[in-house]
Amino acid sequence: MPRKKTHDAYIKSVSKTLEVLEQFIDSNQEKGIHELSASTGIPVSTMQRLVNTLEARGYLMQNPRSFKYRLGLTLYHLYKSYFHTFHWVDQARQHMEALVQKHGETVNLGCLEGRNIAFLAKIDSPHVLRPSYSIGARYPAYCSSLGKCLLAYQPEETVKVIYSSEELVALTNKTITSISELLTELKKVRRLGYALDDEESREGLRCLAVPVKNSEGNVAAALSITAPTTRMPMERLHIIKDDILETASSISTLVV
Repeated sequence: MPRKKTHDAYIKSVSKTLEVLEQFIDSNQEKGIHELSASTGIPVSTMQRLVNTLEARGYLMQNPRSFKYRLGLTLYHLYKSYFHTFHWVDQARQHMEALVQKHGETVNLGCLEGRNIAFLAKIDSPHVLRPSYSIGARYPAYCSSLGKCLLAYQPEETVKVIYSSEELVALTNKTITSISELLTELKKVRRLGYALDDEESREGLRCLAVPVKNSEGNVAAALSITAPTTRMPMERLHIIKDDILETASSISTLVV
């Protein structure tokens, strides 16, 4: 029993440490100890110890003039390793561009990060009216075609754990808001081989996503095509489906 308590304490410590690093996401600003403490709710004394550890390991570095902190070089080296892992994304863009040229709609490539999806690449539609997503930004998985496509190939128990402590918020009147409904939808995705987002994440937007597999046949990412419903009636979406499946198949040959 004492071992479990110690284990839980380590987990909480790791979680707090990661929370400190996450304060620098989407921010170019240096941050001080009190600022980090206020944004995380972690006491100043604990924050100081966490930051000292991160600085000693090179994850943070201190500005000697302001005494505030910014991301360190260790993260840069991790990024280089991460970039090497996803080197195939640059090659995938060529296939995505061909799909955009043929159909004139935005094409996205994303992967699963816990409860969210992160965009690895996107090729924008030439139309003025088009969806806007940011590379690296996180979006809810349960209500998007990319997310549902990726969740569908996770074990059912894993999906239950992922959403055991999170409410499925209705972003539109078509959003799935219950675990049981989501699991039923994921079974449908596996059966069909693709996922649809029919105004579930955003009103007036329709998407179709298909899996991208690695050399071992496991789903590593998902590819989607997205457009306003005014340009993407269901009939057109089903016509495009074969092309996006073919493109995903081509990209799959690039994934290690």
